Amino acid sequence: MRSVSELAIARQAPHASGYVTAKMSPISVSRADARRIWLHAQRLDERKPFGADQGAVQTTIEHLGYVQIDTINVIERCHHHILFSRIPNYRRADLHHIQSVEKSVFEYWTHALAYLPISDFRFYLRQMRQHRRKPVRWNQAVARRIITASYARSGKTGRSQSGTSKTTCWSKRSSCGLAASPAKALSNSRSGTVW
Repeated sequence: MRSVSELAIARQAPHASGYVTAKMSPISVSRADARRIWLHAQRLDERKPFGADQGAVQTTIEHLGYVQIDTINVIERCHHHILFSRIPNYRRADLHHIQSVEKSVFEYWTHALAYLPISDFRFYLRQMRQHRRKPVRWNQAVARRIITASYARSGKTGRSQSGTSKTTCWSKRSSCGLAASPAKALSNSRSGTVW
């Protein structure tokens, strides 16, 4: 059994001072219970938690808060795995439909590029305006020497440190726009460049 740390929460109460701070008592949760709680929160504990139709994609993204867009695709791109694991009849066209036709989700950079419910758009407006006034490159915080060393390690052959050959967009930096900016890379992916 593992103990959950004690948390202090503020709650509104009918008190003259306005707010009263209350402390929650620590509780113990078994590993099995913690696993059940986590699986239920992610809705991985039932077969069709959001339904099986096209609307299930929207409901899933709203419940999860966002679905990270990931270009890693051993079998399929990661964000499609996330949706398929919760929607057995999921089709990639369903995600495209809610983004491009219904416009009920949008793409934006949270901690990574993600699909977000349009109802959360207002929470990102300040960040979007700030970025428009003062653009920040995605790799600006990385020291130039680290980037140079990384390029030198992979060399002109497109081989990684492990010696395996890269046949992805990452091995052709200039053709997919990665050296220029992530925005250009994203626009290239939308125009048909295969990642």
